[in-house]
Amino acid sequence: MMKQMRRGASGWVAKLFLGGLAVSFVGWGIADFLRPRGAGRDVLTAGSTHVSVSQYQTAYQQGLQTLANQIGRRPSAEEAEIYGVDQQTLAILSSTAVLSEEARRLGMGVGDDGLVRLIQEQPAFQDQVGNFSRQQMRTVLANAGYSETSYLAELRNEAERGQLLDSVSTGASVPAVFVDALGAYGGERRDVSYMQLQPQAPETIPEPNADELDDYFTEHLETYRAPEYRTIAFVDLSTDAMADPTSVSDADVAADYEKDKARFTTPERRLVQQAVFADRAAADTAYADIAAGRTLTEAAQARGANVTDLGLVPKTALPAGALADAAFAADVNKPSAVIDGPFGSTIVSVTEIRPAETRPLADVANEIRTELARRAANERLTAAYDAISNSLGSGAPLAEAASQAGLTVRTIEAIDAQGRATDGSDVSGIPDQAQFLRSAFQAEPNTTTTPINYGGTNYVFYSVSNVTPSSDRSLDEVRDRVVAAWRTDEAQRLLVERAEALAERVRKGETLAAVAAAEGLTVQSAPAVTRTSGTAILGEAGTRAAFSGPQGTVAQTPALASGDAIVLQVDAVVPVADPTAQVNAQTRDSLSATLRNDLQQGYVETLRRQIPVELHPATIAQARSNVR
Repeated sequence: MMKQMRRGASGWVAKLFLGGLAVSFVGWGIADFLRPRGAGRDVLTAGSTHVSVSQYQTAYQQGLQTLANQIGRRPSAEEAEIYGVDQQTLAILSSTAVLSEEARRLGMGVGDDGLVRLIQEQPAFQDQVGNFSRQQMRTVLANAGYSETSYLAELRNEAERGQLLDSVSTGASVPAVFVDALGAYGGERRDVSYMQLQPQAPETIPEPNADELDDYFTEHLETYRAPEYRTIAFVDLSTDAMADPTSVSDADVAADYEKDKARFTTPERRLVQQAVFADRAAADTAYADIAAGRTLTEAAQARGANVTDLGLVPKTALPAGALADAAFAADVNKPSAVIDGPFGSTIVSVTEIRPAETRPLADVANEIRTELARRAANERLTAAYDAISNSLGSGAPLAEAASQAGLTVRTIEAIDAQGRATDGSDVSGIPDQAQFLRSAFQAEPNTTTTPINYGGTNYVFYSVSNVTPSSDRSLDEVRDRVVAAWRTDEAQRLLVERAEALAERVRKGETLAAVAAAEGLTVQSAPAVTRTSGTAILGEAGTRAAFSGPQGTVAQTPALASGDAIVLQVDAVVPVADPTAQVNAQTRDSLSATLRNDLQQGYVETLRRQIPVELHPATIAQARSNVR
């Protein structure tokens, strides 16, 4: 496991380093330099170029932060080692150092004008409107503990490294012949005919003979191996487990209902409409029209206003003041007088009134009873936790500790790490099952364990009293399962055998349609499929087969539907007319960027072979231990 994790970390480090190399040196360097630096010995040297302890610590801290973002939390020291944060840091710093050393050997330099332009382009040195601010630069550098002189020296070094990398990759682009080949590959279309075969129902296949069954069982022995089983006792200290609704009296339920009747009451609600007018004069004229018999909608539209439906709402959902008061004072379908609403002169109308309703005690008694039981359980839970903890701390077994707290222990005689009993059935009633089983299968038998916390205030105390190691089962113990599996596999074998036989008939000259008719199958068509679109029709295996040879190719493969098979024939191959047009500009740019990254990677690797890099392990270890 550790080796696999290290290999994965190595791949991640390489991808991170190579993918960011082309653009990282200036940006990454600037971010590094805006931090205080200390003296201390070097962690590595490349010729006359030195990398200090503070530079290593800054880079290592960045690596930890990158890993934290990936796993969602701050990594431990062991995790940082497993994921290779140290190797990543040294890889970046070593590559930076050999580039700096090569730039020094070649006598490369950056002119003052170029340096000024780099400074002015730094976002950290720009004001709110995006202009360079010298005062902003001074403030940032001062806060970082940097002098302008030291910052300019570091920036110049970064620019020189950037020039060196650009010299080997600028202008490089993916060759046109590669783009054409890619376009031809992706754009080619094929017409495919195929017939789909289904496997024989496993239960219709005769049972295997003794030798066949024995051979199959031996070949798949690990599949039928009995897992490790554990005997686990536990007591669930949760609100749900400890709540006892039957202990709550009817009198207590009735008293709570009267005390908090408001939570069972739905207030009066009204369907409210409003029309807001441009001014008071328009509203008054509309109100006069309503008094003369026009509807609110008619009167509003005549004055250029719209009627808005505010929905079925309680009074508290409307803006406090005149609007809410008018709406809940109006009669149904009798618009109010003009009011000063929050948006201007307004007339409101109510089209329906639903009176306040209080759910009767009989309808909510069980709800109240459960809630009261849960409140009581919460009070008992804390006391029970303390009592069990104290008893276990005094050496009492879990059953005795639970009994002293007035609780009963449940014992599962045999359960595996997936929560199954010895007969393969799922064990039910386990609180927070995933965490419970993970903890129980890591615990030492017959030892005091730490209770599992779940769901906020709930706890599970548990103990492991017996462990049955994983072991091989005999064929007799699992015969039914082995026979069922053999039949399923045999059905697939026969299906493949049949599909290949049908494909061979087509290869020898029979038409696909004739073979399908003789076998009671249907020929289907997949016209103009590409390597991308074909997967939705033929599946990945079918698409690979369809593009595996020239026109006339016949093949059998697994079908898109699980367990089925297809026999296909390539009827036509249509090459793309303009391969280059099939590759969009974004893809070409991405390919060219990859090519430039590869060139830069190769250049850096060459420098690392030519320029010896000397590491100082003791200094590195000390520097790493000081990173928090």
